[in-house]
Amino acid sequence: MIRLLYRCFRSNSIPCGDKILYSVSSKFRPSRWNSVWCGADEENMKPVRIAVVGAGAVGLSTALCIQDRIRNCDVHIIAEKFSPSTTSDGSAGLWTPFLVPQDQIDIVTRWSMDTYRYLLGLFRSETAYRDGVQLISGFNFCQEVKTDPPWCKDVIGFRRLEEEELQDYPGKEFGIFYTAFTLDVPSLLSSYMRTFRDRGGFVIPKKLKSLQEVKAPWIKHFYIDIDRNNDVTYILPGIETVVLGGTAQDGDWNTEDDQADIDGIMERCLKVMPSLKDSKRQGAWAGLRPYRESVRLEIDRDTDNSKAKIVHNYGHGGAGLTIFWGCANDAAALVVDLVNSRKSKI
Repeated sequence: MIRLLYRCFRSNSIPCGDKILYSVSSKFRPSRWNSVWCGADEENMKPVRIAVVGAGAVGLSTALCIQDRIRNCDVHIIAEKFSPSTTSDGSAGLWTPFLVPQDQIDIVTRWSMDTYRYLLGLFRSETAYRDGVQLISGFNFCQEVKTDPPWCKDVIGFRRLEEEELQDYPGKEFGIFYTAFTLDVPSLLSSYMRTFRDRGGFVIPKKLKSLQEVKAPWIKHFYIDIDRNNDVTYILPGIETVVLGGTAQDGDWNTEDDQADIDGIMERCLKVMPSLKDSKRQGAWAGLRPYRESVRLEIDRDTDNSKAKIVHNYGHGGAGLTIFWGCANDAAALVVDLVNSRKSKI
């Protein structure tokens, strides 16, 4: 059964993601941010101890990348919420760069393509269904002519829509077609957690937000429409669901269903796909999209002279599932640098 899901996101400027802290302390100090701590015993060179605070896509992928790169380590995940209750689980799960800061286009494009190639590998593997990875093609519309995105030559099947094709979508002056991925996020996080535990990882539950379902099996492509106010409308078929969205309401912390939002989403989606009119609605979901003006992924130089070294990895905004694996690799590399730097001084 194909279900149609409405997603409402409030784009709030709150920090969220991973921080990586290297410390000689054997104690973990939980924080409200997703964080990673790393510590070592100088005298006996016992396994490096690392704690990842947060169990969403960024936190779990960072934990796995750290396990890949640092063999002699004990990794703990500390989180108040786990799948299916994380912010990642509420995401529509489409790979496509969104809300990208202009001054970070180059690095975000690299993170995006690192993640794209990683997802392509998962899709081609025997575990694609278990991991919830689906290859899908679709349309991205704008109401004014724009230049091709920097990733246009690196994704499968990218092309500009011809004028004849745009006539099927009144009011659309520009559009592109390309192949991307949709993720069934709960399935992906479940797979990640199994792998993490199989590698000897530890999990510590500890504290340190409207969805509508409709049967629409005829929806085979994704559709994204960005208007002149940069409001985004999307129709995203997944493995078992079709997701309609969305909202981006800066400063709105309400995670309750809002009928005006749901009606607005349906009205906009009907303009793109009128055949949705008679679909049966079955549910609703609303949540927060953590956002800041730019992604922060770097070593915190204010901690150079302290025992605790911090690497920031947060602020992924609407592109979290587009850049998570690229960011996780870079974050893990910085952890390795911190560990090696510490060992070189012993």
